[in-house]
Amino acid sequence: MGKAQSTADRRANSRWSEHPEIAVAHHLAAHDGVITTGQALACGLTVGQIRSQVERGLWIRQAREVFLSLAHPLEAAARIRVVAHARAATIDRTAAAWWHGLVRDVPGPITAAVPRSAKPNATCGVAADLKRRTYPHEDITEVRGIQVTGTALSVLGAASEHEEGLVFLDRMIQKRVVTVPELVAALDRNRGVHGLARVRKLLGVSADGSESEAERLFVRMLRSEQITGWKQQFPICGRPWDFAWPAERVGVEIHGYAFHRHEDRWNRDLAKANSIACLGWIPLAYSWKQLNLAPGDCMRELANALAARRAELL
Repeated sequence: MGKAQSTADRRANSRWSEHPEIAVAHHLAAHDGVITTGQALACGLTVGQIRSQVERGLWIRQAREVFLSLAHPLEAAARIRVVAHARAATIDRTAAAWWHGLVRDVPGPITAAVPRSAKPNATCGVAADLKRRTYPHEDITEVRGIQVTGTALSVLGAASEHEEGLVFLDRMIQKRVVTVPELVAALDRNRGVHGLARVRKLLGVSADGSESEAERLFVRMLRSEQITGWKQQFPICGRPWDFAWPAERVGVEIHGYAFHRHEDRWNRDLAKANSIACLGWIPLAYSWKQLNLAPGDCMRELANALAARRAELL
């Protein structure tokens, strides 16, 4: 990784091939002050000139063949580049999400994956949380000259470390940064990766889909609150409702994360709710996010609707 160059780097270096000092300055400006031996040689410097830069204190060695220009501070972007080059690493989890511009908070220890066959390298001066793992090629991309996990896997990795992982996932889906199918596909390609089991649970992804998992959660909540009298897949106006209280004429629909990607289904469900409301039923709907983040509010709303309807029937 340390000697690899992006297409943009090669074009820039070719442009300044007769002026190595200018090529180096251009590279440092575009790469947060970080340069490797291979990149310096590609800019036109000799081994002796590189050694001179280090001996004069103009370049500060960060790892065996990775340097930081004295004119640049060792800030987050530079630290990420140092780890990526020094460890031949793929930046992942929260650091990758930050690199993609998906989170604002500057990461602490840089999170990265190193090949399982990689030899330990204790010379890197930047702290990093390294995991020995190899990601599928579909989940790796190059962004601004370093190797990072793709958008979907970066979102999943950041969510696994975030205290409000569910909120973060929902925001990324709502902003259309990533889709539910892309998240599920990345999860399936990376089964067994430490930390992603928690994200799978947050998404409610199971063998038979997130909506079924959301319904199972709702059943557990009903039993915990001792709310009775309900039936599942109860037909109202010729269409099955996820949950219904026939005596009280209350119907409930449960939506998993797949709901985010079907606008036509959203329109059908609106018509479905309107049709039973016209017959005197109370239509309610809860999402996977609501059931996880505000279960008490969901149960109180349902209990109040049932109580109000029972009072009407007295």
